[in-house]
Amino acid sequence: MLAATPTLPTYRPSAGDRIGLWIFIIAGLAITIITAVFAGIRITELLSPGPIAVESEFAQLPAAVASGAETLPIDISSGTIYVTEMPLASLVAGVLAQVVIALVTATIAVCMILLAVSVIRGKIFSKRNSGLVAAAGFTGLIGFAAANLFSTMLANGALAWATERQIDNTVFSFHPGSFLLWAFVIALVSSVFVIGERMQRDTEGLI
Repeated sequence: MLAATPTLPTYRPSAGDRIGLWIFIIAGLAITIITAVFAGIRITELLSPGPIAVESEFAQLPAAVASGAETLPIDISSGTIYVTEMPLASLVAGVLAQVVIALVTATIAVCMILLAVSVIRGKIFSKRNSGLVAAAGFTGLIGFAAANLFSTMLANGALAWATERQIDNTVFSFHPGSFLLWAFVIALVSSVFVIGERMQRDTEGLI
C-alpha cells in the first residue's frame, strides 16, 4: 500500500484580504482609464490651434517685481507659458510624453493586477510574480524619466520659439539621488520575491 504524499498547504487569503485585493484591482483599472483620458485631452490640446499651456522649469530666470516705488529682483524657477506655435519636434515630443505616460501607467497597472489575481488564488511567491514586480518597477522608473525628458523638450522648444531664442534656459529636472533610491527599492522588492520563490520551492522539495 502506497503512503499518501503530504503536500504543502496552499495559502488562501481571508475574505477581507480578497476584498482589499479586488478594490486594488478596480483602482488600478480606474487609474489606467483616467490617465489615458487625461493623456488624450492633453494630446488634443497640443494639436489644437488655440493657445497651448506649457509648463517650464528655468535655470534662474531673472525678473523684477514692482513694490511701490521700487522693483525687487527675483529668480523664476518655474512657470506656465501659453503659445500658439512651436517647432514640430517639440510638438512630437509633447505628444510622445503623454503616450509614454499612458503606456507606462497601463503596464504597471496590468502587472500589479496580475500579481493581485495571483495572490487571490493563493500563490504569492513565483517566478512569474517576481517578473511582474520587476517589470512594473523598472518600467515606471525608466518610463516616467523618458516622459519627463519629452516634456522638457516640449517646454524648451516652445519657449525658445515664442521668445525667438531670447530665453532658452529650461532645464531637465533629473535627480540622480532619487533615481538611484527608487532603483534600489525596486531591486530590493524584486529580490525579496525571488528569495521567497526560492525558499518556497526548497520547502516544497522537503515535503
